[in-house]
Amino acid sequence: MSKRQAGEGFTARAVERTEGTDAEFDERVRQALLRNPEIMLEIFALLEQKEVASKAVKDQDLIASVADDLFAGLDPDKPILVEFQDYNCGYCRKSHATVQALREQMPDLQLVLMEMPILSDGSRYTAQAALALKALEGEEAYLNFADAIMGGTATANVGTVLRVLTDQGHDAEAVVKAIKSGQGADELKKAQDLADALGVTGTPYFVGPSGIIRGAASIERLKGLTTSGETNR
Repeated sequence: MSKRQAGEGFTARAVERTEGTDAEFDERVRQALLRNPEIMLEIFALLEQKEVASKAVKDQDLIASVADDLFAGLDPDKPILVEFQDYNCGYCRKSHATVQALREQMPDLQLVLMEMPILSDGSRYTAQAALALKALEGEEAYLNFADAIMGGTATANVGTVLRVLTDQGHDAEAVVKAIKSGQGADELKKAQDLADALGVTGTPYFVGPSGIIRGAASIERLKGLTTSGETNR
């Protein structure tokens, strides 16, 4: 037998032993997992934690990229919550009570509503009316109007807008004229630009100094967003 043949024989036997060892090891691992399925649960939990941490970092980068515009004019030493909303969004309406409770629990909360009317023409008209009212009468009138629409059961549309404006003692005709003249249009565009930058595709969408929540959430999770130092999914 030549040296070459001897070498080839040794290599073949080594490969066979390696393959056999690998197969035996794989089977031992398989049997161990079958006997202890909780190991897989631990692995999945670790992978999920890693994914959550990675997502939180990406969300912080998103927030940082628009923070100057998103939090413009706000006091960084007080809690902040930004909500992208649509007046005809069922989940936004369900979240409204939670946000209201949070406002009561945190009197110094700086709540910023970003109008994102994506569901219907009625949603857009209501958003335009809300921002026109804000331009005419200020933040408090705006928030009261938004509360009335979100807290009600009627579809947000022209008829509902006029009724709520009248019920609240506003000059509905003046608001309609303000809409036609473009009052609030700049703010609506700013909200859309921020939504695009943040990748907002649905409502509600909550943003705070410490993270982002996509969709409805508990009061504790929303509270966690409002100050720096905590992260949320």
